[in-house]
Amino acid sequence: MVTSSGTRSGGLTGPRVGHLVSLKNLGGIERSFSQFFERYANEYDHHVLKQTDDVHPFLEAKISFCEPERIHGIKGPRGIKIPRILDGLRERYQRKLLRDLGIEAILVWGKIVNHPLVFPERMPVVHYERGSAWLVEEQSALRHYLDRLDGLVCNSYAAHRFLQLKWGVSSELPSRVIYNTTRLPQHHSTHLAGRFRLGFAGRLIALKAPMVALEAFAELKAACPYAELWIAGEGPQEVVLRRYVERWGLQGSVRFCGLVDDMSAFYSELDAFICPSWREPFGNVAQEALAHGLPTLVGNVDGLAEQVTHGENGVVLPPKRQRSELGRYGKECLHGPDEVYSPDRDAIVQAGIMEPCEIAVVLKEWAESPELRARMGRNARARVERDFNLDNYGHELVDFMASIVAKNHY
Repeated sequence: MVTSSGTRSGGLTGPRVGHLVSLKNLGGIERSFSQFFERYANEYDHHVLKQTDDVHPFLEAKISFCEPERIHGIKGPRGIKIPRILDGLRERYQRKLLRDLGIEAILVWGKIVNHPLVFPERMPVVHYERGSAWLVEEQSALRHYLDRLDGLVCNSYAAHRFLQLKWGVSSELPSRVIYNTTRLPQHHSTHLAGRFRLGFAGRLIALKAPMVALEAFAELKAACPYAELWIAGEGPQEVVLRRYVERWGLQGSVRFCGLVDDMSAFYSELDAFICPSWREPFGNVAQEALAHGLPTLVGNVDGLAEQVTHGENGVVLPPKRQRSELGRYGKECLHGPDEVYSPDRDAIVQAGIMEPCEIAVVLKEWAESPELRARMGRNARARVERDFNLDNYGHELVDFMASIVAKNHY
C-alpha cells in the first residue's frame, strides 16, 4: 500500500482518501466538494464514494472529467443496487470495494448519522462538520459515530465548539478548522452614489430570518426613501414576505428575484448585504457577498463573525431580541433549531435575532456614504483573497487527511 508520502501511477500523490458525499442535490456541501474535487482530482489520489447513485447535472459536469475508476457507487456492483433487506450482502460488497481500492481513510462530508457505508474497524474515519451537529437529535447512533472518529474537520470554529459543547467531542481528537472557500470574482460592486441596494440571498425559510431583513428595511425607508431590497431565493417564507411588503407599502422598493442563475451578477448590482440568520455554521452567502466587495451585516451567532470583522468589512450586531417575536408574522416564522453557539459567551445558548432598529442605523450610515461602502468592500475582497482562497483550502484538507493516515498507519 502506498502511504501519504508516496506517488502513484499517473502522478497522483498523498494518501488514497475516499470521500463519502451525496451529489444528488445542489447545496453548500455539494458545491464545496465539487469545487475541491475539480481543482485537486488530478493532483491527489482521492476517490468519490457516492451516498446516492443520482448525481445533480451541475455536479455531473464538475466530476465528469475524472476517470470512472475513481467514482464509485456504494450500494452494489456495476450500478446494481443491493436491497437494504440484504444488509449483510451490501456490507460485504462495501468492505471488498474499500479493500480493492486501497482506501486509506474516509472523509465523511456532513452526514452525522445513518451512514450508508460500513466503516471497517481499522479504517481511519474523519467527519467534516458543516452544520449537521445543530440539527441532529440525541441517539445512540450519533454517540457511536462520534466515538468512532479518528479526526474532525470543521468549516468554522463555531462548528468545532458546538460539537464539543453540545455533543461532548473530546478536545484530544485531532481536529482542524478549514474555512469554506470561494473564488474572487472579476466583477464586483461599484458603490454608485445616489442609490442604495441591500441584498438578501438564501432559502426563504424561517431560520434564515428573511423577515428580520424586511423589518429592518422598513425602518430604513423612512430615512432613506431611495433604498431598495433585493431578495434572491425561494421558499415557504416568500408568502409571508410578500404579505408584509404589501401591508407596509413597500411594493415599489422590494424586488423578489427568485432562483438566480448568475449570482455573481446579482451581488455586483448591490451596495450592501445582510445575513440575519439565527443559525449559520459558516454562512456561504456572506462569504460570496464579501467576495463581491459588499459590506456585510451579520448577527454575532455561530460562525458568521469569523468572516466579518466589525467596522472593517462589515458590522456584527448582537442577536439580543427574542426569536419568539417573529411569531407575530405567523408560527411558520419560528421553525428551526433552538440552540446555537454564542461566540461572546463561548457557550450553547437559545437562538435570538437582531433588532431591526439597530440594523437600520447601520444601513443608513452605509446608504449615505458610498466612500465608506467602497472602503469596506475593498477590505472584504482583500480578506477573501487572503484567508478564503481555494489553494489554501485544498492543501490544508489534504495535509490534515495525510496526518490522520500517518498517525493510524498499520
